[in-house]
Parts: sequence; C-alpha cells; structure tokens
Amino acid sequence: MATPQTAEEVLKSDPFYSPDTNLDLSAFPWLTPLADTSVDDDKFAPLDTRGMGVGSSGLKEFLANPDRESVAELRDPETLRKFDEGHGGTTFHANGVAFQVYQRDGKWRAKGATPDGTLHRFTADTRDALFPKISRAVSENTVRDLTESEQLQVVRLAQGGDTSGAIVKYLEFAIGEKRGRGYADPNELLGDPALSEVFDAAAMLTWLAARPKVEDSDEFQEFLQRYRGGRPLNHDLLDGAYMAFEKQEYMTLLPRAAQKAEEPAIPARLDDLDDESVERLMSDTKRQFAREVRAGVR
Repeated sequence: MATPQTAEEVLKSDPFYSPDTNLDLSAFPWLTPLADTSVDDDKFAPLDTRGMGVGSSGLKEFLANPDRESVAELRDPETLRKFDEGHGGTTFHANGVAFQVYQRDGKWRAKGATPDGTLHRFTADTRDALFPKISRAVSENTVRDLTESEQLQVVRLAQGGDTSGAIVKYLEFAIGEKRGRGYADPNELLGDPALSEVFDAAAMLTWLAARPKVEDSDEFQEFLQRYRGGRPLNHDLLDGAYMAFEKQEYMTLLPRAAQKAEEPAIPARLDDLDDESVERLMSDTKRQFAREVRAGVR
C-alpha cells in the first residue's frame, strides 16, 4: 500500500508545475503549502527579566530583612520568636504592660499598647534609650492598683470623716498627679470613661471605711449591681442600695420567723405526757390545721 502524499508533494509531482510559475491556487486551498511554524529545538526562549527592573530591589531587600510587623502578621509564634532572636528582639514589661523591643534598620524600636488602648511606638539609637520613653508612657497612661500601705492611708482618712480627701488621695495613687493635671478641669476628669472603674473602686472603699456598721458580703454586691442599673457609684447611691438591701433581707426573714413562732412544740416522746397534756396538744394541732386551711396553705 502506497504511503499517502502531502499536498505539497502531490503539487511537485505535476510535470507542468514549476516553482517560478505563478499559479492561482485560491480555488484549491488544500494545495497551498503551509507556513513553517515549527520551533527550533536548538534554541531556548529568552529569560523573563520582568522581575529584574524597577521595584525588584525593594522586594529583595524585604525578603532579606523583613520588618517585625510583617512577620507578626504571619501569626506564627515560632517564626516570630526566631525573628526576635535573630534581631535582638525581646519583650519588656513596664508595670505589667508588654512592649516588643527589637532592632531594625540600625535603630532600636519598641511597640506596645497601654491599658487605655493607646498604641505607642518608640525609636532610639540604643536599646537603653528606649526604656525611659516606655516607662514615661506607661506612667502617664495606665491605672495601677493601690499598695497595701496606700490603701491603708485612704481608709484612715475616710474613717476620720474626711471622705472627700480620701477619694482624692485614692485617685492620686491610682492615676498619678501628672495624668490628673493633664485634664482641663475636674469635670473632664470625672467624664473620662477610661476612669469609671477607678471612681467606682474609690467610692466603694471610702464608703465602707466610713460606715463601720455596714457589713459587706457577696449577697450585697450582687444586689448592688442590680440596684445601680449601670449608674456610677457614689456614697448617696451606696446608702440607698444598702437600705434597700436590708429591707429586702428583713422582708425575706419575717415570714420564716413568724412561721417558726407559730409552730407548736412537739415533745420528744408522747409517752411522757399525761392525758391532759395529750388532749391539749391535739386541740392545738387542730386549731393550727384550721388556720392553715383558711390561709390557703393546705
């Protein structure tokens, strides 16, 4: 069986065909030789140099020396730890506030947020130069708990009748004089939502100290949260809350006390009673039963 010939081979086999002959083959498209579209295997495509132009140097520099914020966004604690170890990074705590300290671009840097939500960033030529900046920011933007000695000073003032002075002393210890002077006036200080818990704590401590007959308890604190209804605490509100709490406790205990008083005493052994005592006991029991029926208890 003969091997099939291509259209070009069939055309060349015609004795009347010559390459110089200008034949019109438009009516015979299958006889038109196809253009050579083959790829020369001895050559390679040119290298893609699009990544070697403008902007690539910045990418290479970042990959070689990434910043800490970018590494932190990976959310991989182990990778972040290794980055800090390789760049002299560490965690510095100032009054319980954590700051990330690291080195980048020849500078020492620190980053951290104080409890009031403010994010702080500091830069210095040396690592030691960062610490005063951190300490200053923490002291100016944080609220601290009173020490035992400071709390005792506040209590002594309140017990002596100077409740206003006791509250002022509490605030001086908790927020510091420097931060307090940063407010334009007392109203601005009182209206700062970041200090609401501090004012509540000062009111509660001084109120309890000035009222030795008040007994604090978990039950009263639970009642107080319902009674205050989200209002800020002060001594007048606390007085009203405790009066309402005592009244509630009294009204709760009164029915139980009355019921206990009406319960007839039942002897340990009926055999020890004489006939008259047994008859009187039965009569008292009947009367008690009748009262409970009329009251709807039974």
